[in-house]
Amino acid sequence: MELVTSGLPRVDEAIGGGIVKGSNVLVIYDSFSTGWNLPFRVLERKITEGFFGVIINYNLPLPRLILRAKSVGLDIEKEGENGNVVVIDVFGSKYNFRYPRDYVYLIEGFNPETYIPKLEHIYGDIFRRAKGRDVVDFVFSLDGMAFELGEERSIRIVKLLLSNRIINGQHAFSMYLLNKDRVSKRFLSWNIEFSDYVLEFMSRREDHIVVEQMYVFKTPFYGFEPKVYQYRPNNISEAHYR
Repeated sequence: MELVTSGLPRVDEAIGGGIVKGSNVLVIYDSFSTGWNLPFRVLERKITEGFFGVIINYNLPLPRLILRAKSVGLDIEKEGENGNVVVIDVFGSKYNFRYPRDYVYLIEGFNPETYIPKLEHIYGDIFRRAKGRDVVDFVFSLDGMAFELGEERSIRIVKLLLSNRIINGQHAFSMYLLNKDRVSKRFLSWNIEFSDYVLEFMSRREDHIVVEQMYVFKTPFYGFEPKVYQYRPNNISEAHYR
């Protein structure tokens, strides 16, 4: 198996040495967790290393997504203008919010029934833009997808994507973010089944302190055993584990 670094050495160490090329990583978090920032951090690092980033945005108007990413060091506007990242703006497509930039794709005439063929067409153009660079995808987020398309339809779409050529070829790996407080246990369970790596961030509040743990529940490596780490992000610096 060919391994790709996440760009965060302590994360690589926690998950067994790196990310298998062509695999997918599910990051689960709760509403008060900072675990949502991990895929943004990884994407920023991979772009710095020369990879091409793709963000599929279901959750926020694009200016708010840009602000969210900047808070952990990923400048979508700068990297978009430099030809290093694109955004497939499902939120903007659904709610007719147009952000007039060349690196932003809308799905014209958004309809769940025709979503996959239109996504395939967009990816064809994205691979031409990537100019041979490996692609890292980031779905922000699966709970946003379930809200917009429904859980049952979203499960079917993820199955289609897993069996479809658009996730192969130039893909280094894909990342999926999921707030477990917004979806059913069934939807959560299906996405755990689909994923090669499963990381869950759980937060709790104690007197004068917020404690967060990162659980590594699943990797594709033989002999892997689940582990737990303390997670303490500090602005945009690397997380620390013990």
